[in-house]
Amino acid sequence: MTSNHFAASELARLCAAKGIKYAVISPGSRSAPLVIAFNKQEGIECLRVIDERSAAFFAMGMAQQLHAPVALICTSGSAVLNYGPAIAEAFYQRIPLLVITADRPEEWVDQGEGQAIRQQGVLALHMKLSVQLPRILTDELARWHCGRLINDAIDSTLLPVPGPVHVNVPFAEPLYGTTEAVEASRFIAPVMTESFILPDHARWLIGQLSACKRVMVLAGQGVWSEGMRKQLVQFAALPQVTVHTEATTNLDESAFITCIDRVIEGVSGRNENDLRPDLLITFGGAVVSKRIKTLLRKWRPAQHWNVDAGQRHHDTYQSLTHDIAVSPEIFFAQIVQGVQPNESFYGEAWKMMDESTRGKHNRLIAAAPFCDLTVFHTLNDRIPGGTDVHLANSTPARYAQLFDRVRGIRWFGNRGTSGIDGCTSTAVGAAFATKRTTTLITGDTAFCYDSNAFWNDHIPPSLKVIVIDNGGGNIFRFIEGPDKDPDLLQWFEAPHGRSIEQLVKSFDLPYYHASEQASLEAGIDKLYAVHDRPAVLHITTDARTSPQVLRDHFNQLRTT
Repeated sequence: MTSNHFAASELARLCAAKGIKYAVISPGSRSAPLVIAFNKQEGIECLRVIDERSAAFFAMGMAQQLHAPVALICTSGSAVLNYGPAIAEAFYQRIPLLVITADRPEEWVDQGEGQAIRQQGVLALHMKLSVQLPRILTDELARWHCGRLINDAIDSTLLPVPGPVHVNVPFAEPLYGTTEAVEASRFIAPVMTESFILPDHARWLIGQLSACKRVMVLAGQGVWSEGMRKQLVQFAALPQVTVHTEATTNLDESAFITCIDRVIEGVSGRNENDLRPDLLITFGGAVVSKRIKTLLRKWRPAQHWNVDAGQRHHDTYQSLTHDIAVSPEIFFAQIVQGVQPNESFYGEAWKMMDESTRGKHNRLIAAAPFCDLTVFHTLNDRIPGGTDVHLANSTPARYAQLFDRVRGIRWFGNRGTSGIDGCTSTAVGAAFATKRTTTLITGDTAFCYDSNAFWNDHIPPSLKVIVIDNGGGNIFRFIEGPDKDPDLLQWFEAPHGRSIEQLVKSFDLPYYHASEQASLEAGIDKLYAVHDRPAVLHITTDARTSPQVLRDHFNQLRTT
């Protein structure tokens, strides 16, 4: 059996046929045909998450880990608008989501009918594709049209690059009828392809790289193949090349500069001519470091190549000269083997700077009082290897960039839009999808903001949550500007006045607290013990000490 609404039954059938295995559903009435169809569809597991905003981030976290689309279903009206933050994040992270929203008949929009808003295309600015299915499907032509639109929508979540797609489905009452399932629409199979660089262009690129004395590779957010990692290590061995990565790049090798914000503090008027690139190669998603963005916009490399199969003219550093529309894996596989070394000291110059700032960093950490910086140092050392770590915005995503990373930990973060609104829900969805030990490092404000992430029956015990409580919005005591005026600071900081302990216990989760080094180390051990529920470690630090230590830390890294 399935829904007697053709559009609902065909959506469920074609989703299953195209390999979608999960549907995250928030309760509602107008979506009843979709709920019936997906619940009765063999091969699809339906997961109930009540809060639509949290549900969207939960589904996004799942899709991020599965590298496959997840269906997201809600009723009509403002429920749809609550998907907005997660949709924008998925759009910029290129995460495949199939967003299916029930709607009132179009005739009732703006006519005083409940839950009837201007819903068609309402999320289009951050969708790869938005389609409206026909409401009246009594003739063969309309059914053919509906099936074609559904095929197109599902395939567009992955091709040519992944991202969210919106399918809006108007339903007239009655809503709860069922019928025998039948195969009614043609299945249109997508064929996967991969582009490559034409030989003449590849030879020109190789010639440029062989001749250039200062080549910088800057990698953004992503999870990359082992083959590409090896190609990059080989590329970084060339004397004219330096490769820079961040935590969320997931490319941590001794051959690379992996702590960009730390090493940049060593750049000065005395050495910047030796360190500035003539040719910049970028690939991947978002880059966290504001310092490297500012520096490269100042330096303006003579050439900037952006390598991306789908992103067109991504000119973050205001220097773009070549838009190379292939995947980074294909680019490095075609190029690296042919590049010849030249007489350059560029790669070594960056390695020397990295060694110098690493030594200063370690000495400063050893002398620092208990604060956010020392907490992250301890976490970096003690989080178990093989863990997936999700970094909430904004302080955790920045602190993590200051430490050398080892042990095969994978790092994730909502850096597409860099909002705090769904960091916990994303981690919950990711943990559900992988069943791997998944650690969320978050701040107190972000934790409170997304506490409905725990209003969810699908949270595995493999999820570990670390809340660094520095008084709310502590980053604004470090950023120059808000910290200058005490009267204005209240509008930037966000002291929430809520008890983290009571909030955690209201969800019946194991709770541990740390406020100094000994209790921190003990708390980490307790957090990673075996639990039958997700566990939370709440770390409190001083609101004034942490930003002052961080500011002093950067100042002292700059000293010779």
